[in-house]
Order: sequence, then C-alpha cells, then structure tokens
Amino acid sequence: MADWKEEVAGLAGQMAGAPQIAPEEIPDIDLYMDQLTTYLDKRLGFYSREEGSPFVTGAMVNNYSKAKLLPAPVHKRYGRIHVMLLSLVCQLKRILTIQDLGRLLAPMQEEKDAAGLYGDFLEAQREAFAKTPAEAEELMKGLDRFPPEDGARAKAVLAVRLAARAQRDVMLAERILDTLAPGEEPGKRGARGKK
Repeated sequence: MADWKEEVAGLAGQMAGAPQIAPEEIPDIDLYMDQLTTYLDKRLGFYSREEGSPFVTGAMVNNYSKAKLLPAPVHKRYGRIHVMLLSLVCQLKRILTIQDLGRLLAPMQEEKDAAGLYGDFLEAQREAFAKTPAEAEELMKGLDRFPPEDGARAKAVLAVRLAARAQRDVMLAERILDTLAPGEEPGKRGARGKK
C-alpha cells in the first residue's frame, strides 16, 4: 500500500480539481425535474460523499422548495436560478443548517441576485480548493512522528486538524448569519437595528 502521505496528497489533488458549473454553462432552457436532477448529478456528483449516491433527488428539490430555499418552479419546469441555488444548497447543506441556508438565500429570489452570490461562491470555492494540496502538505509536515506503517493514526490526527479548521470557519459563518434577521436583505440592517 502507498505511503499515507502519498494517499492524502492524492486526495488533496482531487480537491484542487473539483468540478463547478459556471453560470454561462447552465442551460438556457427550462428543465423538468428528472432533467434537472440528472444534470446536477452528472456535473456535481464529485461532491457526494459516497460514490453512486445522488447529488440531488426530486424529493430533496421538493423539500428545499417547501423550505423556501428555492423559488417555485414555473409549470413544473426549473430554470437557471434553480440550478444555481440547488448547487449552493446541496454543497452547503453539510455545513449550514436549513435555517441558516434560508437566511443566506432569502434575498436571492431574483436570478441576478442568485447569480451574484453563486459567482462569489464559485470564486471562493475555486480559491480554497486550489490551496488544498499545499495546505495538506503543510499540515502533514507536523506528522512526521508517524512512521509509514502507522498511517491510520496519522490520518486520524490530520482529519481532526482539518475538522478543527472547518469548525472555526463554520462557527464564524453561523455567527455572521445570526446578525441577519430571517429574510433580511444584506445592506438593510441599519434600518432595523441590532438583534
């Protein structure tokens, strides 16, 4: 078996090349539910933890619509805004609660607003994921005390270190979202005052 550091470096390299759907790649035609889920599964299946599990299902789309994370479909058809918002929701649901996603997406019911947030997300994701190999290498330097045959313990320590960083980032994101009242548009906070 390969050295644990090589294995982790390979996984980090995969992260650096994570797929995205650029706004200009989104079909300019409305899609029915099965077309929408098939399109997102094919393009973003990389983000599913288990190989072969769907990125999004029809039931998930319906639940997110009921939770007001997505605008309602028009005559059972989904447009560009649905692709952008579903991409965001399905990638961020492992990190943020449905309530927090609701706060984040409440002002994004118009396509231009959703496109702006989606573009910012893609840029931040691209930058963060591109740094993954270098950051993983840096974190592994502190684990030289583990010999190659003790890779399981080394990987566990590395996973804990990465999880602690993720915890910090999620907590800060949650606290920022907590400063918004449900449904409040960013930039209009001053009129309502502080919580």
